Amino acid sequence: MRALAPAVALLVVLSGVAVADPAPLAAGPATPDNTWGADTAAAATPTQPAVTTPGAPAQANADPQTGAAELPLNVLAIPSGASTRSSLELESVELGSGLAFESTTTGLRVSTGTALERIDSAESDERRQQLLLQEVSAIEQRVISLRARQRQVVDAYARAELPPRRLLYELAEIDAEARELEDRRERIQSVVESTPGFSIPSSRFGNIELELNTLTGPVRGHAAAVLTGEADSARFFVQTGPESVALGILRDGTYVREVYREPLRGGDNGEFTLADAVNVTEGAYPTIAAERLRDDTLGNPGSDSTRVTIEHRRGRLVAFVDSGSQRVFKEFQFRPLDQVMTPNSVSATRDGLELTAHRTYPGGPTRLRLNSTDDAEPVDAQITVGPPGGRSAVVGRTGGDGSLWTVAPTGTYQVTAIDGSSVVVLSVDPTRTPSVYGATDNSTGDRTDTAGTTTPTATPAG
Repeated sequence: MRALAPAVALLVVLSGVAVADPAPLAAGPATPDNTWGADTAAAATPTQPAVTTPGAPAQANADPQTGAAELPLNVLAIPSGASTRSSLELESVELGSGLAFESTTTGLRVSTGTALERIDSAESDERRQQLLLQEVSAIEQRVISLRARQRQVVDAYARAELPPRRLLYELAEIDAEARELEDRRERIQSVVESTPGFSIPSSRFGNIELELNTLTGPVRGHAAAVLTGEADSARFFVQTGPESVALGILRDGTYVREVYREPLRGGDNGEFTLADAVNVTEGAYPTIAAERLRDDTLGNPGSDSTRVTIEHRRGRLVAFVDSGSQRVFKEFQFRPLDQVMTPNSVSATRDGLELTAHRTYPGGPTRLRLNSTDDAEPVDAQITVGPPGGRSAVVGRTGGDGSLWTVAPTGTYQVTAIDGSSVVVLSVDPTRTPSVYGATDNSTGDRTDTAGTTTPTATPAG
């Protein structure tokens, strides 16, 4: 396996979601490193220090309904490096980008139709079979090209050669092409299966399907919908490392996360069964395995990877296990916010307001709560988040119940609540990320801190 380079780039694109009614968020231009982007407001600084009350660290979360202990749910994470890059970026539809994206996807669909038409109109069975083999090989080669393109754009972003918005655009475009290639694969396989006296191993089609799956994801797919105007404006969390990318968003009352780590792939391809893939997944996510409701596995003998899906009491996990390294190298996670528990909290009190942050790991879902110190009633007020002493981004309002969900940025951040002339400011440190492979990066065997020196990790959120 390859050793990880030290550089890790991080883009924090915060998404604020009021518990009662998520509001669409506006977009802004890309910002330089260590700044917080558009829709910003200067964070008010109190003349006197606010009273801050840290919550006790929690190793297990208490279920409010049953009182039973809730263990944290692991996530696949990118190990930290010597440096990080952070930014706050809002994304929305942009006419030029949206039209370019639509043009690309239309071209892909036309290409699929043209390929199938050419096969259908072949002048002989022999020519038809040649075209089918050529199309399957072409899809396989395109998968390799898309993988290389993803590696290039991720590395370019890590070197600050790409702005955040362009990175999301490129990943969304890769996602769209991979989905179109999957449709083409499925249709070509159907033609092959209906062609007398001719066959292509189903395992070959299965391997293509799995590899295309690793190039798509629910977050980059949503980015495509935002860019084309099919979805409302949103804020994304993006973290990149060498040949690795992590994405997160709050969408329709659900925290959605996807992570891909190329360094966890490869090695000697020995015998690896579907049962082995399930065992690897259960070992990486023991709490999810213990709370499993149902599962599903997709793989083929001799395939490079296996997809394991687990529906569990607190959401859904889709894990991709490499047959060579026998490790999880990609994940999708879906966590309904009403099932997320973040008991590790800090609070600040000032001007009759108490502001509480239920902490989580960088990129994880965190809940902010605002109450009156007079009667403990919830307060509806504007919330901003930003670096200590810097300019902050408006992430939403707490709403009638005084609560707001957002995505935790990297490093220490400042939360400000403004209600008329009353202002309270709270400094928050994310807690350690409950990484699948713990404090050891199993891609290299080196000891690493998944949070990073300037990226404090997170409270294990349920």
